Amino acid sequence: MVWQRARSDEQKELRRQSLLDAARRLHARLPLAEISLNGIAREANVSKANVYRYFESREELFLHLTLDAMESWSGTVIHRFASLPSPAPAEVIAEAVTASLLEHPDVGRLSAVLATVLERNVSTETAAAFKLDYAALLVPVLAALHRVLGADVPEAAARDVYRASAILLAGIWPMAYPAPAVAEALARPELVHLQVDFRRHFAGVLAALIRGMREE
Repeated sequence: MVWQRARSDEQKELRRQSLLDAARRLHARLPLAEISLNGIAREANVSKANVYRYFESREELFLHLTLDAMESWSGTVIHRFASLPSPAPAEVIAEAVTASLLEHPDVGRLSAVLATVLERNVSTETAAAFKLDYAALLVPVLAALHRVLGADVPEAAARDVYRASAILLAGIWPMAYPAPAVAEALARPELVHLQVDFRRHFAGVLAALIRGMREE
């Protein structure tokens, strides 16, 4: 059944959430490149024209999913940081971040395409709104990160560590979780040394980065 046009604010919010839920379901089983607005509309049982009443593009819709994923992840990583001493060893901090990301794989999947895809087909206003909401979500994360880095570490250093970890995540995630054909190729004995293990490589580089920052 195709929904009738939403008229009340409550109906509009329900329609908006239905579209986000539809995109989330599709993203759970398909790569982003195979998800279109038409596909999202069909999954949500609405017309493509109706999608444009709520989102200017597929990319804007996925920016909202990115914020949802980040919000869920932030609670997890803050909880993990809360159990750590201040300061905590670099390896312990890195493992806490790595474990939290493995609990929320959508953060890795969406971060891998954030700058290269999702932010490429949106208006300036949409981009600014996304960045403001993203920055607001990071406030408690950065405070918790600063605590485990230690009181002797400047707050700016916590921002630098987070920024570097975000760049690291965007690069390592797609290498650790490649397309099926690539994963099959990398399973060959002569190529197995090229495999990337997310937990080992991400945590190792992040810990090294933290240690280097502390030695400055």
